[in-house]
Amino acid sequence: MLRFRRISDAVSRDWTKAALLALFLAALCARGAARTDADFHYLDPAQIDLTVLLPPPPDFGSAQERDDEEGVAAQVGARKSSQLARANAASQRSVFSFARSIGPEFNPSRFPSTDIFFARVGSDVEKLVDLAKAYWRRPRPNGAVKKHSSYPSGHAAFAASTAILLAQLVPCKRDQIFGQARAFAENRIILGLHYPSDIAAGWTAGTLAVFAMMHNPAFERDIAATKAELQPICPAQSSPRQASVTGAPGLRFAS
Repeated sequence: MLRFRRISDAVSRDWTKAALLALFLAALCARGAARTDADFHYLDPAQIDLTVLLPPPPDFGSAQERDDEEGVAAQVGARKSSQLARANAASQRSVFSFARSIGPEFNPSRFPSTDIFFARVGSDVEKLVDLAKAYWRRPRPNGAVKKHSSYPSGHAAFAASTAILLAQLVPCKRDQIFGQARAFAENRIILGLHYPSDIAAGWTAGTLAVFAMMHNPAFERDIAATKAELQPICPAQSSPRQASVTGAPGLRFAS
């Protein structure tokens, strides 16, 4: 497991804020649970504004920005060609990339409801993060060629949101799912495409997005159908408990 001390510290600070913000978000959700924007499936973007809920990216020339730059440079400088190849190969945002953790039977042809549900979740999370990216417009690390800005990381938001939900639906594979999600997020630093603070903010963004979705009736209907479809993977398990955003082990990037 990769050990990023600075990432861990940043995540710990951000997660404390996020846990408090989740309580505030619950009140917002209670007032407008049935509303969604026409371009979103399970979210109302007016209800969860990441530019308010997340801290801003580090200021230009600040000590935190220098830490971010050093973190990227260290990982890029130390990476091996095999690590780079694995990180590139594992960069697709698809719930079925978690077949590595769940098993080869986990595929869209066998689980069509799962495919549809997570495509909708992923679309909502991506659009929500893109709104924040457009607001902050943080440049990518030097050498990164990407059209979207850096903060927060959409890949980290995908990893968090997918892992939280999938681990509840396939509880017998919870540890493997979160382990893969952590590596997926950390790979963005190894690839030189994101700063550590981008990853921390992206993980928090994905967590908050899932929390908001849980209050949407369409989400509740669709996750119930997905749960029924995935139940045979863990037949001996009791019903998954209500998804817990505060207990998500994927927030521990280092130990």
